[in-house]
Amino acid sequence: MKYTFSRVLRLLAACGLAVAAMSANALAMEGIQSPYLKGYRDFLTGVLPPPGVQVRQDLYVYSGSERSTIPQGQLAVSYKTVTNILGATIVTPYRVFGGDFGFAVRGAYSDATATQSLAAIIPPLSNSRSGSLGAFNDVVISPVIVGWHAGNWHWNVSASVWLPVGAYDKTRLVNTGKNYVAVSPQLGVTYLDPKSGWEFSGAGIFVTSYYNPATNYRSGDAIHVDLAAGKMLTSQFKLGVVGYWTQQLNDDSGAGAIFGGRKVRVAGVGPGATFTFFVGAVPVTLVGKYYREFDAQNTTQGDAGTLSMRVRF
Repeated sequence: MKYTFSRVLRLLAACGLAVAAMSANALAMEGIQSPYLKGYRDFLTGVLPPPGVQVRQDLYVYSGSERSTIPQGQLAVSYKTVTNILGATIVTPYRVFGGDFGFAVRGAYSDATATQSLAAIIPPLSNSRSGSLGAFNDVVISPVIVGWHAGNWHWNVSASVWLPVGAYDKTRLVNTGKNYVAVSPQLGVTYLDPKSGWEFSGAGIFVTSYYNPATNYRSGDAIHVDLAAGKMLTSQFKLGVVGYWTQQLNDDSGAGAIFGGRKVRVAGVGPGATFTFFVGAVPVTLVGKYYREFDAQNTTQGDAGTLSMRVRF
């Protein structure tokens, strides 16, 4: 009788875990993706423009999927999004520690779709769910940006904060807001040789996420590295390569993290190009990028593309 009763208890516990898994976001980093948009920093990322205003509009398209084994069974997830991002960077005439001082703000609107299926081993259950949402994302503010220049070298440091004002409901599979605050110190560096036309740029981004009170979940800290290299083929056209790498540093935690320690890792690489022209005296730069992801762990792997317009006043 004790043996039978203990088996029943284990079966009930397994059922509970399977049901919870079916209703939860099964990827590491709550909300499917890191707050930071992989590859957002690219060409000239270390160059803080002269005093004035730079407006940036991005159209970002992503499609990816994941298949993996978790304690509850076999997991399959797919995720697609089309996101419009509008940001502005204001560089002031003031200087801090010998560098130019600026600040920035950006917001976005996403149309996102996701599906999730779980084939549980014990008990033998299977279930799938899907969802879609078109809504505003969280707002990102960068209250401090300081940039320096020395010959062909340019670099800047900044701090960004994600404010949880986007659309969020813990019962949905898809959300465009995170419902938690995230903070990110960042460093950007560019080597630009005007004579040869070569440019090499890189950015390091550290993201720490805070507690989501609706789900008792805290996503682990992560580091992002964005890279870009290119050569001016004409006075207006640059062709190059872009890439990114993401690594979660510590496990997700909290009562809502029912899948255990699943650290995100993914990389992406592909071609990039820029084209600059003038509208009157106003410089306009168009940037196109494509990333093919690889080496994904505990997150989706797929394709990402961005078309961007940057105008400096």
